[in-house]
Amino acid sequence: MKKWTVLFYTFIFHSCLCGQYPGAAGIMGSTAIFKDSNIFNAWASSCALKRGPMDIANPSNGDATLGDAQAALGEPGANGIVSLGDGGQAVLSFEQPIKNGPGADFAIFENSFSDFFLELAFVEVSSDSQRWVRFPAHCLLSQSQQIGPFDDSSDPTKLNNLAGKYRGQYGTPFDLEELNDSAGLNLDSIVFIKIIDCVGSLNPQYATYDTAGNAINDPYATPFASSGFDLDAVGVIHQNVVNYSSINSEAKMKLYPNPLSRGSMITLDSPTEIQEVQIISSLGKLIFKSEDVIYGTSPILIRVPDLQGVYFIKVKFVDGWISKKLLIK
Repeated sequence: MKKWTVLFYTFIFHSCLCGQYPGAAGIMGSTAIFKDSNIFNAWASSCALKRGPMDIANPSNGDATLGDAQAALGEPGANGIVSLGDGGQAVLSFEQPIKNGPGADFAIFENSFSDFFLELAFVEVSSDSQRWVRFPAHCLLSQSQQIGPFDDSSDPTKLNNLAGKYRGQYGTPFDLEELNDSAGLNLDSIVFIKIIDCVGSLNPQYATYDTAGNAINDPYATPFASSGFDLDAVGVIHQNVVNYSSINSEAKMKLYPNPLSRGSMITLDSPTEIQEVQIISSLGKLIFKSEDVIYGTSPILIRVPDLQGVYFIKVKFVDGWISKKLLIK
C-alpha cells in the first residue's frame, strides 16, 4: 500500500512539472495553424486599441507604441504588428460573424521569433458587445522563477487557451464549443474578439492569473516600444453567412451623412423593414440601442449621442444584421 502511495504522489508531482498540452509548431500533435492554411475564410476587418504601459511597474515611462490598429487587419505579415503593452487590449470585429463549427473557429497570430519566447494574451468573445466571455486559460509554467525579458525558456506544452502560444506565422486556435454553457453568448454569431495582454510578472502586485489561479509567466519586464503581446492577425475559420444578409449592404441600407457631426441626426434608409438599431464603440461597448421598436421601411432619423470618434452602427433586419463603420467628428 505504501509503495502505491509513493508512486501516486510521484506521478502527481511529475504531472505538475511536465506539460500536458500540445507542443510547438511542427511537433506531432501540435494544434498550430500555418498562416497560409486554406481553412481560413476571413481576417479581422477593424481593430480598436487600448494600449498598456511599456512597464506596468513604471507607468511614467509611457505606453507601448509599436504599430497601429491597421497592423492587426488582414493576413499575418500584411500590415506589420501592433504591440499592446502591459495589460493592453485590442478589440477586433469582422465583416461576417464567427460561428461555432467543428473544431477550431478562429486563430490568433503573434510574431514570436521562437517556440519558447512566448508573449501571451487572454482571449474573450462577445455576440452583443455587452456580455464578454473569456476562454478558460491555463498556465503551468514556473510560479517562482520569473521568465526574463530575453529568456527563451517558455514551453507551449504548459500553456492552453492563451494567444501567443505559438511562434510567428502560426496561429493559436480557439474553439467556441468550449464556451457552450456560457449564458448570454450566441456561439453562432460572435461579432467581437477581445485580446488582453497578460502581464507576465510573478509579482502579486502586477500579476495576471489563469482560470486555476496560477500567475501567467511570460517575458518581463519589457520596457520597450514593442512591449507586451504583439498582435499580427486574427483569422476566421467558421463564418456565419446566414446571420447576415447576402444582399449587398449598400442596396439594403443607406446611412448618411457619414462622417457625421457630433450631436446631429443620422438617416437610415432601407426598402426592407428595420427591426433594431445599435451603436457600438470601437472597444465593443453598447452606446445606443433601440428598445425593441420595429421601425418599418420609411427613412429613419436617429439622434446620435454626443460622441466623437469611430463607432459601429448595427442594424437588424428580418434575415440578419448589417454593420457599418460610423465616423463622428
